Amino acid sequence: MSATGHVETPPPTTGRAVTIWGMAVNLALAGVKIAAGVVFSCQTILADGLHSLTDLASDLAVLASLKWGDLPADTSHPYGHRRVHTLVAMFVGLALLGASAMIGYRAVASLSSATVGAIMGPVPLALAMLTVPVKELLFRVTRRAGHQANNPAVLANAWHHRSDAFTSLGASAGIAGAMFGGEKWQMLDGLTAAVLAAFLLVAAIKIIISACNELTDRAPAKAQVARLSKVIQQTQGVRNFHAVRARKLGGKVEMDLHILVDPNLTVEAGHSIASAVRKRILAADNSVQQVIVHIEPDANEG
Repeated sequence: MSATGHVETPPPTTGRAVTIWGMAVNLALAGVKIAAGVVFSCQTILADGLHSLTDLASDLAVLASLKWGDLPADTSHPYGHRRVHTLVAMFVGLALLGASAMIGYRAVASLSSATVGAIMGPVPLALAMLTVPVKELLFRVTRRAGHQANNPAVLANAWHHRSDAFTSLGASAGIAGAMFGGEKWQMLDGLTAAVLAAFLLVAAIKIIISACNELTDRAPAKAQVARLSKVIQQTQGVRNFHAVRARKLGGKVEMDLHILVDPNLTVEAGHSIASAVRKRILAADNSVQQVIVHIEPDANEG
């Protein structure tokens, strides 16, 4: 807080820095929770630990994308390397999908087992409860960094952190019920793990669909295109426009369009109008990284 009493805005957090911090946290949580799950015969905390382990793998993938995805265009990749971010987001989604399948399998196996191991001691419950605020904080910081960079890989990793927070919240409830409800409630441990697996499945599918939309060049949201179309129309010298195309590329937007101008203008004047359109679009939306403007004479002149 500043001397005037206003809350100061925290400095921007880079995707690389927040990912490294997340990797360190995931490594510590995975090791402790997996060990606790084995020692205390707790399926839920073991599943939670395995999920943290998949987070570690996604952290490494995101670090790789941050190194290669922001490289400038070259002769081999004339449109740049931002597709790397999309591919890594897809990988994170698939890793989450695999984690949900593994957790679901172990949960079903636990529920169908003839004997359900007792959950001994408060350690698994304490670990699950501690994970919730830690992972929620990581989610918020990582999401902020992802939005600042418009990076789908970092944003996907943020939701991986939040899924850990939610699963740990559910794990806490499951472990508490199994611990304090007596022998008849011991099945709640495996049942909760199954519910958590279903939640992870939904989160994974959303991430995968988003990555697929980018890889197939799906247009941005209609509201965003409409807002940018208004910017084009209001640019001085533009009589009309058409053939507006836009696509998402590694979290950024690339677009091209045709504008109609006075056919009596000089080439230089027409080029100035096209430059003005490009600058206004880039200023209006920081998610747009490239705009190609084609100039056409207004056929309705006269």
